[in-house]
Amino acid sequence: GSGKSSLVRAGVWAALEAGQAPNLPGSDRWLITAMFPAAQGGDPFLALTNSLAQGPRLGWLYPGPEAEKLKTDPGAFAGLLDRVLADLPQGAEWLLVLDQMEELFTPALEAYRDAFLDLLLEAAELPRFRVITTVRSDFYPQCEAHPGLHEVLNREGGHYGVRAPGPVAMTRMVAGPVEDLTLDVPMTIDTGLVNRLADDAVAEPGGLALLAFTLKDLYERCKAAGRMDLEAYLAPDFGGLKGVIGRRADRAMVRAGQTARAALPRVFSRLLTVQPDGTATRRREQLEYWRDNPAALGLIEAFTARDTRLLVTGPGQEPTVEVAHEALLREWPLLRDWIEERREALTLTRQLEAEAHAWAQHGHPDHLLWRQERLAPARALLAEADLLQDLERNPAMADFMIPEADRLLAELLCSATDHPRREQTGLRLSEIGDPRLGVGVVDGVPDILWCEIPAPAGTTIKVEDRGTFEVTPFRMAAYPITYVQYRAFLQAHDGYRSVTWWTDLEEAPEPGPQLRPYASYPADHVSWYDATAFCCWLSARLGYGVRLPDEWEWQWAAQSAQIDFVYPWGQEWREGGLANTYESGIGRTTAVGMYPGGRSGQGVYDLAGNVWEWCRNREDDLSNTETGSEGSRVLRGGSWIGGRGYARADYRSNAPPDLRLDDYGFRVVCGSPIR
Repeated sequence: GSGKSSLVRAGVWAALEAGQAPNLPGSDRWLITAMFPAAQGGDPFLALTNSLAQGPRLGWLYPGPEAEKLKTDPGAFAGLLDRVLADLPQGAEWLLVLDQMEELFTPALEAYRDAFLDLLLEAAELPRFRVITTVRSDFYPQCEAHPGLHEVLNREGGHYGVRAPGPVAMTRMVAGPVEDLTLDVPMTIDTGLVNRLADDAVAEPGGLALLAFTLKDLYERCKAAGRMDLEAYLAPDFGGLKGVIGRRADRAMVRAGQTARAALPRVFSRLLTVQPDGTATRRREQLEYWRDNPAALGLIEAFTARDTRLLVTGPGQEPTVEVAHEALLREWPLLRDWIEERREALTLTRQLEAEAHAWAQHGHPDHLLWRQERLAPARALLAEADLLQDLERNPAMADFMIPEADRLLAELLCSATDHPRREQTGLRLSEIGDPRLGVGVVDGVPDILWCEIPAPAGTTIKVEDRGTFEVTPFRMAAYPITYVQYRAFLQAHDGYRSVTWWTDLEEAPEPGPQLRPYASYPADHVSWYDATAFCCWLSARLGYGVRLPDEWEWQWAAQSAQIDFVYPWGQEWREGGLANTYESGIGRTTAVGMYPGGRSGQGVYDLAGNVWEWCRNREDDLSNTETGSEGSRVLRGGSWIGGRGYARADYRSNAPPDLRLDDYGFRVVCGSPIR
């Protein structure tokens, strides 16, 4: 707010174009271009070449390819300079105005910063090329930290400090237009008002911007009287120097309509950045960013109106939007409070943008992604600040911010994902929280994801040489019962230790030890008695009947409800990421559902391998499903111990109902309507 850009653009630039720089003869023939580092989506190389393409006689230049060339070969700048100056008179130079260089030191441009500065420092040594930069004084430490810039700043005449105007200069700025110009409506101004305005503007950060707004509004207010006085300035409905921006902003909000407040975060979250010291500063964004957001465009239109001018749009094929004066960020109560409430989230936004860019620049390596412990609270903070949805509109940001669990689950769908990686994924999901339906617990009750298993009328299944059995439609759990679900039964006050569920069952003094005590892993060391008691408890909790499957039901589901299937995926065994059997080489259980490629046609997972699953009926008397009946019970599906032959849909095993082993688990079915 001290006038740096105005000095360069309206002062230096204008003098050079007019040939009024005595030490620089022929400057009226120079090529002068200006750029903002963040103007082209945060790519200063593209901003540089785009500034050239807007110039006269340079329509042949394609900014994108030229920018990429400079990134990969800084030496290409000399050739670009020769081509740019080829049609200009001999001795003409190219002057680049790098305005608001502080943008290079924001997190969003961190990935480009050093390479771009090194390019300019080397280019500045070439004949016929010069650079003028403007930078805020509070960014001087960052400039001095860069070796090349430090050397430039130490040269004689290497920098020129522009201070905010003092009282004398400010007084002249206030009185001059009224006293020296012919105004549409003649006006006088009280000396007391001149002094008060100058004092207030000198004392206020960004005082020049506030003063400009105030004089304009005060002139409009006092046209009828023909006199600008202190009373009008101090009137409660005018509010002095600080009141003018808030008043303009409030009028713009009214003009923007009822959707303005909802659009406020969508617009200003892209137009400001919060520095490490907590200071909010302006940034630039392409107008295209809000193309599909009519409310945001309406707000921008209201704030860029001629009688408001709190936002300004830049010219060019890709127009930009920025805050006209940073005083808006401090002096408009609504925006100031919004920033204060979201300061941490706004700071986090800039950090995420910088790290997402670095991740993309390095080829999307996993080690640069944020882990769940860091990403989850970040997403929660951004969501609370109403910034997350807008941030994820950027595809690159959305990709970087995918929750770790979602990214891991997507990786499982790739057939190239090997067995060890699938095991690691299950462990990690159990650690950070598994978001899948059907593997966890809701309000203390296992969350079962039911899959419809169709069975046309007359469907029969042959069970070895034991007979043929009719199958009717039923529902089967998508996953074996997980450890976290079984643990809910063990820990419930009315669960494992309640005699209610053990009628006609043999209860052991203690439940079996879980070999792999991870939430998303299948419950193991479960006897048939344990599994049956669990079903009784879960039925009471859900309000409808849940039980172990009959083995012909299990076989029909494991065949994907297809008469000629041998495995859930078809007739033949297939190598690859389909099942955790002996062939996987893991040698233990994995979390449920780590092999989505091997699920059945109805969406049931782990019907081949991982754990043996108890069935309801006796092995020797298949029609006997009574709980009080003695005799071995059937197990189906194979496990991590057995090979592919044991994982066949029609392979049956059996064991005493009280036996617990580390590869024995179960899943449930439901044959009655779910209410």
